Amino acid sequence: MDSNQSLAGRVAVVTGASRGIGKAIATRLASAGAHVILAARSVDKPTAGFAGTVHDVAGTIRAFGGTATPIGLDVADAASREAFVKACQEQFGTVDILVNNAGTPLYKNIDEYSFDDLRNQIGMYYEGPLHLINMLVPGMKAKGAGAILNLGSSSVVKLPKQPFDQHLAYFGIDALYASLKAADHRLSFGLAAELYAHNISVNIVAPVRAVWTPGLENLGLEFGPDHEAVEKEEHIAEAALALVSEPPEVRTGTLAWSYQFLDEIGRTTMSLDGKSVIEERSPQKAEA
Repeated sequence: MDSNQSLAGRVAVVTGASRGIGKAIATRLASAGAHVILAARSVDKPTAGFAGTVHDVAGTIRAFGGTATPIGLDVADAASREAFVKACQEQFGTVDILVNNAGTPLYKNIDEYSFDDLRNQIGMYYEGPLHLINMLVPGMKAKGAGAILNLGSSSVVKLPKQPFDQHLAYFGIDALYASLKAADHRLSFGLAAELYAHNISVNIVAPVRAVWTPGLENLGLEFGPDHEAVEKEEHIAEAALALVSEPPEVRTGTLAWSYQFLDEIGRTTMSLDGKSVIEERSPQKAEA
């Protein structure tokens, strides 16, 4: 467990915490002392096609001395979101940190989506995160502090260019996914301004390259985990910890690109349990 307990005494919700980036962020926040509420559909059994549940993640966190509570959440379903927030508030009162990470992209040709597909993707990537913020911000305001972190995407800035077939082979058919992520980016910047006076930070963290997750593997893209386009999950987890640890007068309305952001602030990437160095950095190196 990290000796720097920057989040001691704070309660953090991480959605999509059963695997991938959500699992990595949740584990790193727990190593810094947060009590992490692990939110996912995969509670008692894995989601079809994927391995792992939030109970598995909770076991990993508890093994190094951290604390975590699994609570079921289908972020695309309004009733599930409402039941989840009610359970969080009944058990823990105010949630101090919200990390909106959950999402399984569905890359289809636009005419192949059913209406239910479209509603699910919109609910998962935009309506769901917005609804959770809507329900949890009153508690943060009452407490006079809070941190919201939304997962961004490089698809927002890596616009398709000719030859289009190469773009599609590398990034997938991402028009819907990328447009929803663009909305998340703009929402985050707007909320950073709106919530600043309430001492609530709102930031975006995004990988520079792909992070190899079960969801990414399931897309059937034309590269694998050893490709140069893939980065270590520890970088985005470390960037997430840095962002939720700082008050808004230090940092809010920031779009942080994982290891590039860590290079800029001179922060060392630690292992997810906070015990070992993955990539060392120093403020002097960052300023050079």
